[in-house]
Amino acid sequence: MFNYCLLLSFLGSNFHGWQIQPNLRTVQGVLEDALSLVFKEELRVIGCCRTDAGVHAKEYIANFKASRCLPLPNLLKALNSILPEDMGVKKVWLESLDFSSRYSVKGKLYIYRVFPSHIRDPFIEPFLWRIPYSLNVDAMSRASELFLGTHDFSAFAKLDEEEKNPFVDIEECSVEKKDGIIEIRIKAKRFLRYMVRRIAGCLIYLGMGKLNTDDVREFLSGRRCPYTAKAKGLTLERVFL
Repeated sequence: MFNYCLLLSFLGSNFHGWQIQPNLRTVQGVLEDALSLVFKEELRVIGCCRTDAGVHAKEYIANFKASRCLPLPNLLKALNSILPEDMGVKKVWLESLDFSSRYSVKGKLYIYRVFPSHIRDPFIEPFLWRIPYSLNVDAMSRASELFLGTHDFSAFAKLDEEEKNPFVDIEECSVEKKDGIIEIRIKAKRFLRYMVRRIAGCLIYLGMGKLNTDDVREFLSGRRCPYTAKAKGLTLERVFL
């Protein structure tokens, strides 16, 4: 048995997230269909995390086990010849059989991009949330520091049966403006469902002046955060092994 690992990249605009869902186009579903053509058998792919519908990934790690040994360059070429244009394989390698992309990765970096402008640029529009409001970047940056460390993020997430632990250790949370686009960077080993988008939404509404740091502290103390940033502005930027 061989444990293959893939470094993927995909545009989330036309996907209903990572996880297979009946009658919906998902990253996992499209990838497993492609692998079944290459290996001539049905294979189950494990992903490093779930992504919401519309969320993008520059780096995404997945693994699957198969009994056949295929040359890695041939596998990469075969997959990229089958996969649609909004998805691709950057790298293929082998790991030990106990490696799981879901549990073995050491961290994930998400970047949320928001563009406070009336200008519409179709070349960047699919990858950010454009809002017609000015944002106080300094206030957002100061507030982002409140998320650092270990907190109960129940108020920022939708917990399910698979994920019962609401405590997450945030290693990085920062806000920076680059060429007019505001980037919210959040790094941790694991995240809860909707957590990153709700942290981003919280900081964006704070930047609008509709929230203050006391509100953020109350959210971290258990008051429900009602603000969820649009999915298209979020990109899984990097996965750390």
